[in-house]
This record gives sequence, C-alpha cells and structure tokens, in this order.
Amino acid sequence: MDELMDLELDSPALGGTGTRVFAASHACVCNPLNKPHYPPDWTPAHCAFTSQHNTPDKAQVEGAPPTNGLAIPNGGLQVVNPSLGVYNRILECLQTPSSTSNYDFADQSLLADLFPGRWVAIPYIYNALKTLRWKGVHSAIWRDEKVKNIHFILSPKPWDEKWRKHASHEEKIARSANGKADETHDWWWKITNERHAEEKRLGIPRDGF
Repeated sequence: MDELMDLELDSPALGGTGTRVFAASHACVCNPLNKPHYPPDWTPAHCAFTSQHNTPDKAQVEGAPPTNGLAIPNGGLQVVNPSLGVYNRILECLQTPSSTSNYDFADQSLLADLFPGRWVAIPYIYNALKTLRWKGVHSAIWRDEKVKNIHFILSPKPWDEKWRKHASHEEKIARSANGKADETHDWWWKITNERHAEEKRLGIPRDGF
C-alpha cells in the first residue's frame, strides 16, 4: 500500500481550495442490513460502487469518480497532505451548528459537504468494506486476491468473536448477524494466530492483542 504515499494531492498551501484535497474510497450506501436509521436514499441505486459492476477489472485499479452516487468518501482510510488551511476550514464548519446538525455520518458527511467532488476516489481495494464481498452487495467487483486492506465495518468485529477459533462452519453461519459465514473474519483470525505463534517463537510476551 506504500503507493498511496505517492498520490498526487493538492499542496497544503492551497488550504482546501484545490480539486485534490484528500484521497479516499467511496462510502458504500447500499445499507445491506436494512438499518432503519440510515437515510432513505442509501440504496444500491445510489451507490458509487454499483456504477462499477460492469467494469470489475477497472474497479481494481480505479475508483468511481468522486461525484458518482451520493459522492460520500468513507472515513476508514484517507490519504492527506496535512494543511493548516484545511484544518481551519473543518474547524469553522464544526463551529457552525446550522451546517453540522443534519449530518448523518459525522466525518464522512462533513468532508463530502466541505469538499464536494474535490477529492480523489481510490479503488475499493485499499479500504475494502467487508460487506462489499457479500453476494448481492458488490461481489460483482470484489476480488479476494486484489484486496490490500479490509475495513471490518459494523458489528460484530472479528476480534470480538474468539469462539471462531474452534467453531464449525455451521456454527459460524448460525451466529452471524446476516445469516452468512463471513469468511473475512476467518482471515483475520488466521493472520492473528500466525502472528501469535511467531511472537511466541521470538519470546515476545502476550499483550492480549
């Protein structure tokens, strides 16, 4: 993922007035769990990732334009050039309740509001929301071998599911929030168990993580 450090972004001197203020992947607005408190326009038809279903190969290397869908960046991973000017613009917005009182998703809503279409949309592979992989969400573009960073969005988190270490496939399905065995959680445990074994070999004390 080191290549993200070479992204061309605006100079800090522009103070948020340029067209490449920061980089992020799109927020998925499909609401696959049908959470009632999500905005009514959070549907697959309004999701930027849906626009990439017909070009899955391209989706591995390019994000949909930042104006696609509801044009909201996800807050899970962002690439920035630290800028006092951008910081001050954000502070000014936060100090204006009339601007922030209707935000649905805090940082994501604020950034979409302050910098509409003026951010760089990077491919999902750098901030792959685990729900994108679910069948019928954005499985059309998801490629296991291309993903570089998984965002374990929503609860439960894999690290809270210690029972997974010895559970059968059937138990995983029965205990999953969406009635599916989320394989990405098993990936997390596989890597974590390998790390624990290596730390034990090196004599590194366990710290609970």
